[in-house]
Amino acid sequence: MKADRDDERYNDILRRIAEGRPFGHRRRELLPQTPQDRALDRINAYDTLAQLTRRDYQQVLCYGPKPLRGPAWSAVVVWFHHKGYHGYQTLCLLGVWAHYEDERILLSIAERQLPYRAPVYDAGVYRVAIQNHFNLYYQDGGGPPDAGDTLLHRCRFLEKERLDHRQTLKNIVASWRQKLEAS
Repeated sequence: MKADRDDERYNDILRRIAEGRPFGHRRRELLPQTPQDRALDRINAYDTLAQLTRRDYQQVLCYGPKPLRGPAWSAVVVWFHHKGYHGYQTLCLLGVWAHYEDERILLSIAERQLPYRAPVYDAGVYRVAIQNHFNLYYQDGGGPPDAGDTLLHRCRFLEKERLDHRQTLKNIVASWRQKLEAS
């Protein structure tokens, strides 16, 4: 009967809402957490960097944070560029990377400068795309800092010192925020 079908449909809709997935879509599979991901979680990297993007700055536009992952590293980064038509030419990343060195997890907090690498620049498309990711225009996967980058802090991650690591990150983010507000 029609009433029974309507009741079944109604119950199906309620079940899908409770499962939290959109109609017609599979549930997104979450990647298993790596030791590097856990280290970043333990120092609250994502939330600490998110504080930077919740503010409006006079001279820069700041985006993120975004978690990134490579074969032997994980990171949380925010990125910014100067306001104005030519501000796109250099993008600055500030991030926290958890990566291996000699079978130990290291935490690196660094600032990286990325030059614009796309063949053309369209301000309207750039403005929308840069809010979600920087790879399209700067052709960089956000890997750990190297010799050409500004290393702000590097240490071995130890679980028993996670609160010290967290405080160090907070201090660096606070000084970086003051630098952005002053520019």
